[in-house]
Amino acid sequence: MRLAAIAACLAVAAPAMAQTPAALVGMYDGNQMDLATALELRADGTFRYGLIYGALGEDAEGVWRVDKDRLLLTTRPAVVAPRFVVERDGPAPGGALYVELDDPEILQGSSLTLAVTYADSPDPSYVDADDDGRVPVDPARTATSVAPVFPVLDVPLTPVALKPGQGRRLLFRFEPNGLGKADFRDEPLAIAGEGLTFRRWDRNITFRRSAETGGNKQ
Repeated sequence: MRLAAIAACLAVAAPAMAQTPAALVGMYDGNQMDLATALELRADGTFRYGLIYGALGEDAEGVWRVDKDRLLLTTRPAVVAPRFVVERDGPAPGGALYVELDDPEILQGSSLTLAVTYADSPDPSYVDADDDGRVPVDPARTATSVAPVFPVLDVPLTPVALKPGQGRRLLFRFEPNGLGKADFRDEPLAIAGEGLTFRRWDRNITFRRSAETGGNKQ
């Protein structure tokens, strides 16, 4: 359910901010200049959440509970992470490495970014594939794995092992699964006098009671 769907007002006035679960029930918004987000805490212990930040958008439903001075959110059902799976794996001449997607339209005109790991470092190097899918690996180093990357989206890497000197032509398929779902697992929000605060997408977000619910803002 997207942000517009969770922005519906509660039918009753919300009580003032407190640390007891009953007092926290209500609608909250954390809107900022370039970010729109809302959170609904229901009396039955469930929640709805949505956020839009530029090209990013996410939502979640699940359960919430209070632990001392924190509100904890857990998404239910559990989110199945999006992933890339190998659709085809074949040889390539000259020891070259080629990587393509079965549906390049998901890149929306951008180049395919790849995480290449080398034998001399555990940290991946990021490169863009050429138009024909050829991956410009460093010829002076030994590539040990490669994985497609979505720079904007939080998609776990699924590296494919490479053998020295062996040319490969890989075709990946993208499985969106729970793409766009926030995978909260006891995600903590601090309960403070001014509202509920947490950090998301490198932003500090404070949820305050929505004026439309009739609740008081702290």
